[in-house]
Amino acid sequence: MSNVVSGLIVVAFAILIGFLGLLAKLRFFPVREEEEREDVSGYVTMVVGMIYALILALSLVAVWENKDSAEGHVATESSALHEISLLGGTMLPADKERVQAAATAYAHHVVDAEWPAMRNGKKVDTAGWDLLADLRTTVLSSDATGAARQDVLSDATSQLSTLADARRGRLNDSDKRMAPVLWIGLILGGILTIGLTFVYGIEQRFTHIGMVMGMVAMIGFMLILIYNLENPFNHGLGADSEPFKRLFE
Repeated sequence: MSNVVSGLIVVAFAILIGFLGLLAKLRFFPVREEEEREDVSGYVTMVVGMIYALILALSLVAVWENKDSAEGHVATESSALHEISLLGGTMLPADKERVQAAATAYAHHVVDAEWPAMRNGKKVDTAGWDLLADLRTTVLSSDATGAARQDVLSDATSQLSTLADARRGRLNDSDKRMAPVLWIGLILGGILTIGLTFVYGIEQRFTHIGMVMGMVAMIGFMLILIYNLENPFNHGLGADSEPFKRLFE
C-alpha cells in the first residue's frame, strides 16, 4: 500500500472519529443559550490554535531541512562519483577498466543495499566504506606517468575526498529524526485544538460538523506529511537514488 493511500485512510479515519465525537457531544451535552454567548472559549481556542500552529511550523521546517540536507549530500556524492568515473575514462585502458568497474560497484551497492536500509530506518553496514576504500586504492594505484596523468590523478583524489565527505553526511542524515517532544506536542496539541471546537454553540449543526471535520482533515494531513518527511529517504517524498542509477544505465 502506497504512502498516499495510507495517509488518506488515516485522515479519513480521523475525520470519522471527529464526526462521531461531535455528534455524541451534541447528543448528550447540548449547548445551552448562555454558552452561545460565551467569549472565553473563543479566546482560549484562538491562543491554543496559534501555539499549535507554531508547533506545526517548527516540526515541518525541521523535517524539511533534513530532507534538503539529504538531497544535497546525495547530489554531491553522486556527482563526485560520476566525475571519478569520467576521469577514469582518460587513464590507460587497464586503469580505466578498473576505476570504472570500482565506481560502478560502489553505485550498485548504494542503490541496491544502502537505499532500502535507509528507507526502512535500518543501520547501513560498512560494506559501502570497503567499496569506497577499494575505489580509492584503485585510483591511487593507477599509472601517473606524465604531467597530464598526474593532473587527472590529482583531480580524482580531490573528488574522492568530496565523495567521502558527502557519503558521511548522507549517512548522518539517515539517522536524523524529529525530537520526540515535538511529536508529543503535535499529537496532544491536535487533540486539544480539535476538542476545543466542540464547545462552540453554533446554531446550524451541520455547519458546526463541517467546520470540525475540515479542521480534523487539515491537522491529519499535516501530521501525515510530517511523518512521511521525518525520514529524509522515505519513498515518495524523500531523497531518491536516481542520481546513482544514472551511473550504470
